[in-house]
Amino acid sequence: MREDRERIKTLLERAKQAVGVEDNVKLILYPMKYKVASISLKNKTIRLNKNLLELFSEDELYYILVRELMHIKLSTLNHGEEFYKALYKLFSPGEADEIENRIVKKFINVININMRAKRWLT
Repeated sequence: MREDRERIKTLLERAKQAVGVEDNVKLILYPMKYKVASISLKNKTIRLNKNLLELFSEDELYYILVRELMHIKLSTLNHGEEFYKALYKLFSPGEADEIENRIVKKFINVININMRAKRWLT
């Protein structure tokens, strides 16, 4: 777990530099049932689903952090035109779609496995 924390901290610093966020951003590794990550604009806190860290590659984790930092930079939780315009300066639309598809497929597999296991145990 300590290795994960250091790896994520390094990726967070790299992502902050790429996005242009100079603020102090708190990172919490937290178990979540139905989310990969979440953000608190008020506290400038990113919560990453700690149960998924081993599942995602470094570029997928970096992408997740970049997306969350975009919310801080733009001071909005929305995924509007301004959000995607900023995101596409760092990732081409095709590259963003490809990474997002990988993330979603992995996450859906985990949710399906958990749901099947829960049914089996009841």
